[in-house]
Amino acid sequence: MEVYLGTSQLFSVPTTVADHLLGIASHDQLKILLYILAHSNQKLSDTDIARACKVRAEAVEEALVFWQSVNVLQNDAQPTICHVTAQTPAQPSPAAFQASSAAPKTEPSSVTAPPAAVSDSSESVEANVQTTSSGFHLLPSEIAARKQENPAIAAMLTAAEQRVGHPLIHTELRSIFWMHEYLGLAPDLIFMIVAYCVEIERFSVRYMETIAVEWCKRGILTHELAVEDIEFRTASRSFTRKIMRIFEMKRRPTPKQQDYIDKWQQMNLSPELVEYAYHKTRDNANDQLSFPYLHKILQAWHTEGIRTVAEASAADAAYHEAKRKVPEPQQTPRKGTKEPYQPAAHSYDLNEIEALMKKI
Repeated sequence: MEVYLGTSQLFSVPTTVADHLLGIASHDQLKILLYILAHSNQKLSDTDIARACKVRAEAVEEALVFWQSVNVLQNDAQPTICHVTAQTPAQPSPAAFQASSAAPKTEPSSVTAPPAAVSDSSESVEANVQTTSSGFHLLPSEIAARKQENPAIAAMLTAAEQRVGHPLIHTELRSIFWMHEYLGLAPDLIFMIVAYCVEIERFSVRYMETIAVEWCKRGILTHELAVEDIEFRTASRSFTRKIMRIFEMKRRPTPKQQDYIDKWQQMNLSPELVEYAYHKTRDNANDQLSFPYLHKILQAWHTEGIRTVAEASAADAAYHEAKRKVPEPQQTPRKGTKEPYQPAAHSYDLNEIEALMKKI
């Protein structure tokens, strides 16, 4: 087989890549390297590379670290590679997560925290802390050294890999060390986050860090509070799945819909009572599901102390019975008389109606 290459489409690839690194580098790492080398005269961002190679942004950063660690790519300051990463603000020290007199602005979450897990404002976090590990750079050699220096972290990482089912990649390891060294989470808390994300099939750096930052902001820094929060999240997901089945929802609820569902769970409403109210709304709203209308019904029942379908059914029956007994309002008398106005009663048969229609 003969292969011909146009000279205008050629670019150089270091020989060491073909001789020594093809069996080590991942498929994404090779794609990213080839794209960078083909556009070495351009300034590229992580987003540009990820979009062109159809990979995650985290994979781009991981590939850059890998190729720099094996001396295939040079640092950003070198002119041969014009790759530039997105600018990130200076990262404050972990001390920013210490006590603060001002309450921070917490990020919205689809899961509302149980009241017992919320800490005082004196244990809250500064509002300007970093919320991702994107600016936390660690080489593979540095990660290996930290694992040797901290047996507790090393043991947790081993357990985490067993729970995940495969070795952790660089971005996942970097994220875990960021949670430990920057956020200050203990190894057992980090493992709980990993295990929970695996359990709900949402194991990703972004989702793990979202939970980790939320725990720091809410002061969930002990094993007991972490267990309580995980149990609440698990119960919330179970409640949501039941509501989705009742509503015959094929997609995940929107954030606004999830907010309603979380409120029903906080009111300790049973799925059966929600289903009863759901059928009422469909009967009264042209067979359409209306979350605001449904919420008003459930909120009224909660205020009245109605907790079961039987109690709601009895309340509905009592309401309709009381409405049936209300007398009809009397008609207003005609002007100048004491008798109420009564419209003339007419009764036409079919022949009379046809005769009237011919005259019109």
